[in-house]
Amino acid sequence: MLVRLEIRDFAVISNVVFEPGKGLNVISGETGAGKSLIVDAINLILGAKASKTLIRTGSSSCYAEAVFDCSEITDSDFRQMLSDNGIEDDDGMLIVSRTVYDSGKSVARINGTGVTNTILREISSRLVDIHGQHDTQAIFDEGSHVKFLDRFAGEKCVSLSRDYTAKLKEYVDMVSRIKEISSTPDYLERRREYLEYAVNEIEAAGFKEGEEEELHETKKKVSQDEATLVSLSNAQSLLSSDGSYESPVQAAGQAARELLKASQSDEAFKDIAERARTLALELEALSSDVDKELSDRNYDEGLKDRIEQRIGLLYDLKAKYGQTISEINKFADEAKKELDAIEHNKDLLQELKKKRAEILQELLKLAEDLSAERKKAALKLEKAITKELSDLEMPNAVFEVNFTRRENAKFFSKSGIDDIAFRFSANPGQEARALSAIVSGGEASRIMLAIKNVLSSVDLIPTLIFDEIDTGVSGKASLAIANKLKAIASSHQVLCVTHTAQIAAASDRGFVLTKKVTDGNTETMCDVLDANGKIVEVSRLLSGGNAESSVRLAEELIASFIC
Repeated sequence: MLVRLEIRDFAVISNVVFEPGKGLNVISGETGAGKSLIVDAINLILGAKASKTLIRTGSSSCYAEAVFDCSEITDSDFRQMLSDNGIEDDDGMLIVSRTVYDSGKSVARINGTGVTNTILREISSRLVDIHGQHDTQAIFDEGSHVKFLDRFAGEKCVSLSRDYTAKLKEYVDMVSRIKEISSTPDYLERRREYLEYAVNEIEAAGFKEGEEEELHETKKKVSQDEATLVSLSNAQSLLSSDGSYESPVQAAGQAARELLKASQSDEAFKDIAERARTLALELEALSSDVDKELSDRNYDEGLKDRIEQRIGLLYDLKAKYGQTISEINKFADEAKKELDAIEHNKDLLQELKKKRAEILQELLKLAEDLSAERKKAALKLEKAITKELSDLEMPNAVFEVNFTRRENAKFFSKSGIDDIAFRFSANPGQEARALSAIVSGGEASRIMLAIKNVLSSVDLIPTLIFDEIDTGVSGKASLAIANKLKAIASSHQVLCVTHTAQIAAASDRGFVLTKKVTDGNTETMCDVLDANGKIVEVSRLLSGGNAESSVRLAEELIASFIC
């Protein structure tokens, strides 16, 4: 979860430290105080597009830093992602920072390691899920509905979708090849030349299974041996003389001899002379041992270059023929079969059409399986979201997942053989229609909250952020949203920017943003609310002030959530 956020020189914020806790964290404040800047700063850290317009007037850069406690994250893919990018997990803590400069460029770091924006987005997407106004618009886009459904359906559906996408690409590639052969007279000759070149290149390289791992292990050992050799050489240079200076061995021997002379005339020097002699002998033995280690090591100076070249060759073949040595060698085997067909004047076109038919059947089977799995998940999603909407003061709402089988001419799409769209009806007797046709702002917010709550039960993301989820609602609906956020906060850390008293009253920890002007400069402050401060803020949201009746109502509202 997010444990600390520091923002510097960000819009009207000079320096703010925000420290949310577990449960429901609510951010409120007057209009224009900069409540949503907290969310904007988190968005920046999560990889949103950087702009120099974010920088506070008079500053050359802006900075945002978030500290996440990841000790309870059980997502193995997340841990692997960190490892793959060389990011060390410091006792379960991740420090993510982003600096935007007035040139428009930005620098992102995770635990001190510089990362690209792509990596930043991939990693941070496992930490925080933000719902803002643009997310509400996402539910109007029917193209996004299949993504919502697949997230809810879980791993089996995701796996089927992945297999379907791979098979669809295989089918499209085969259709393209058949078309090219049919329309291009010299295609077979060009194809034969390409296949011969590919086979020769792969066989000349001669990569064996497991060789890639061996190469990287050998490269690592050579680098270690090289470092050891440098250290030994440096030590030998320091111990021995090349004629231009007196070595430590020579100096120690000469010192021992001089002290021995002194001890002959004064026995007080006998002990120190003996120590000097022992030291001289030790240094001489040490120099001899280092010499022996150097002479015993048969370091191949060209081995590292040869390994680098071999790894480079493998990467080149990967870019052309497959992601692994196994796939590369399989490509060569398939190429030989195709060459044999070309050389023996077999009807390659007929062979390819037969192969296309086989792939088509496999694709159709995957598509039907995926459709069936989605339909099973859709029934559960309809029931779950309808229940959520009832809790959100929409007791008569109907939520449906509509499946429309695609026309034969456009049967296969990237997402399957069905067009999937959510349908909604708020009132009895009304036909469920497209969300974009009938949903008001308040209804959209509640539908999105319902979807988020349902998905939160299957998501591993620890922190959920809602930016003005209460837009367009009031009264009982606001109270229902507050209760729903409270429920979500029992299993997730929730951050919510709000303008309604009900949500503020439900908070486990409240924050208020205020804006002040000093010497012509505007600055936003963020304060944690104590028990009394929470009452005052809820009262302000209820009535705009702190009249006695308003304060009493605020106390009652807060107490209702505590109970």
